[in-house]
Amino acid sequence: MKAKSKTSPAALTTTRLRLRGITKADSDDLFSMYSDMKTLQFFGRDPVNSPAEAWNEIEKNMQQIESGSALLWGIVLRESHQLIGTCTVFKINQQNRNGEIGYILNRDHWGKGLMTEAISCVLEHVFKEMKLHRMEADSDPKNLASLALLEKLGFQREGYFRERWFVHGKWHDSVMLGLLRSEYFYSED
Repeated sequence: MKAKSKTSPAALTTTRLRLRGITKADSDDLFSMYSDMKTLQFFGRDPVNSPAEAWNEIEKNMQQIESGSALLWGIVLRESHQLIGTCTVFKINQQNRNGEIGYILNRDHWGKGLMTEAISCVLEHVFKEMKLHRMEADSDPKNLASLALLEKLGFQREGYFRERWFVHGKWHDSVMLGLLRSEYFYSED
């Protein structure tokens, strides 16, 4: 699949989800996630106070998206068309064929396997369509659910960085993980 424009990534579909570009019409759903401290506890940003402020957070990333060094998908339930999360591939380096993945899911949808479904679809896209060689992820070591998800998908822990991020008024450690294209077993259907 090819993206329609640099700001609109290729739409991707799974059994329960549709991954598509984010629009200003998604501001209320973004606000639902970006204003909830429980959802943001490992995300690395402070809560926002309005849907407009939530949209501004997306707009801050538009320069990277327009330059081709990032892709941003909204994760939408196919059944209801509700935006429940986002997935970003950023720090895309075409010469070295690598990038980093980040994601957030509204906590009302935690524990249902939805993020596994979304990330699997994105990994298949970046490895098959974009021909990236390596994906990286950065996770707080206290975020056990995210670490379990990444390791389930084949990511391997490659480094531990003490007090790497200052978020929510505290220093946080970081675990770096990596996944090579040759390690990711996707279907050739």
